[in-house]
Amino acid sequence: MALESDGDGGRGKRQRVDEQEAQRKELAAAVAGQEAAVPVVRISALPNDLRHRILTYLPLKDAIRTAVLAKGWRDLWKSRWAHPTSCRDIHLLPDDNPRKMLGPLVSGPRRRLDRFSLIVENEKLRPQHLKLFLAYAAECLVEDLHVDLRHCKSTVKFNFHFPLSSPRLLHLSLRHINICSLYYKGAQPFYALEVIHLQSVTIAVAFRKFMALCPRLHTLDLRRCDLDGFLYGAKPFTPPAGVNLRSITVAECRGEARLVDVAVPSLRSFRYNGNCGVSSFFLPKDAALADLYICSGDPIPMFFHWTVFANYIDRRLPDDLSRLTVLTICSNTLKAASSLLNDGATAQLTCMRNLQSLRELQLLMFGMDTNKLADIYLFLKASYCPNLERFFVQLPAISDVPVEGLLEEVEVEQPEDGLGNLRTVKVTNFNWRRIELQLVSFLLRKASSLRKLLLVSPNTTPMNVAGVPEADLLLLKESLANGHIVLSESDNAATQPFHSEVFVKH
Repeated sequence: MALESDGDGGRGKRQRVDEQEAQRKELAAAVAGQEAAVPVVRISALPNDLRHRILTYLPLKDAIRTAVLAKGWRDLWKSRWAHPTSCRDIHLLPDDNPRKMLGPLVSGPRRRLDRFSLIVENEKLRPQHLKLFLAYAAECLVEDLHVDLRHCKSTVKFNFHFPLSSPRLLHLSLRHINICSLYYKGAQPFYALEVIHLQSVTIAVAFRKFMALCPRLHTLDLRRCDLDGFLYGAKPFTPPAGVNLRSITVAECRGEARLVDVAVPSLRSFRYNGNCGVSSFFLPKDAALADLYICSGDPIPMFFHWTVFANYIDRRLPDDLSRLTVLTICSNTLKAASSLLNDGATAQLTCMRNLQSLRELQLLMFGMDTNKLADIYLFLKASYCPNLERFFVQLPAISDVPVEGLLEEVEVEQPEDGLGNLRTVKVTNFNWRRIELQLVSFLLRKASSLRKLLLVSPNTTPMNVAGVPEADLLLLKESLANGHIVLSESDNAATQPFHSEVFVKH
């Protein structure tokens, strides 16, 4: 009835409904337009100085993440402060005055630092100076801290106090400095700290306590340190310490790295270089390593027969290396492994008999003769690494093997298979000796998928070597002609092993 009473036949009501619908659509479009414009107006349209100011209040990792906000923010974090305000590198030379170097830091403003580096070659430095330098770094909330006291006065004791460090400390590198008492009571955890590098540092009980304050530590690198029992047993790695530890390096240290009873479930990388007569290592038997570096470059002690040394190595490795993808061993370790792998009566080193996941092998040879070539054959034959793709051999730069020794025949049979997936080989310090040519010809014959064999040699002109079979010489010449062998005087940076840092070079 009401509808019938409308004089316009309902047209006015329909018009109002249409108008309301149009208003709703207009409002929705406006809101959508505003939402779409917000990232442009409120983020990308900000002036650069204001955006840089925002970044100065963010930790480095969060500053990097702002790159996803918009295109204008993509690389802005790289210049959030003009150099050198984002990075302080202080090098105290012998004639420098530490007080004058400290003046601008002590009186100047405190701004967040990505990195603070202090290298001292100055006997005028005193502990109070060092304390002020480190206090400045802590107040600037530094994330990467490097301290190297190279040539300070030997009679002065310099200490590093961890509790006085930046709470945002992410990467710590210390050289030639003592680790002081922690004032453990009330010490706050370092939730950001992930990497620690220590060189020529005495490590004692204080550092054990510090480890408990680093739940996110994933890399521990110790070089020329006096371990003083620090890595002996499970004490340093009482949870949460060690839970996230993925990589441990122990190079030329005094004391044992005994990790047998340690809970390090995330450990994937272990690198050791040392004299087994002075120091040693023990790995957890259940460690699931992905890369392993073992080098005992010093002469094996006279009281160590090779079988004894082999058993010594065997007891220190995990039970299962089947998930190992990268392995670097020296010729001493290679000899020990080969002697066990070839001993059928007392066969041990079962972990080395199954390297089915190994993709890269590097051998550091401290000498090269027929016995060492036999060790290489034995290892490749017994370890079973069918997925090996990259093979690196570092030969000694100068050979002490007499010429007559080079003419001996290798009595061990060459492996018949296992190198079918090998694609890249690099031999450094190649000097065209007969034993070296024999190794190269073996690899050319057995590696059916070989793409490149790089020989780094001081002499890039092929040499005629007495005693080399004619078939081997012909194979070498053909490989040089078709490009399978590449001769170079310099090491190719594009073809480097995973363990490119070699602690000991012979």
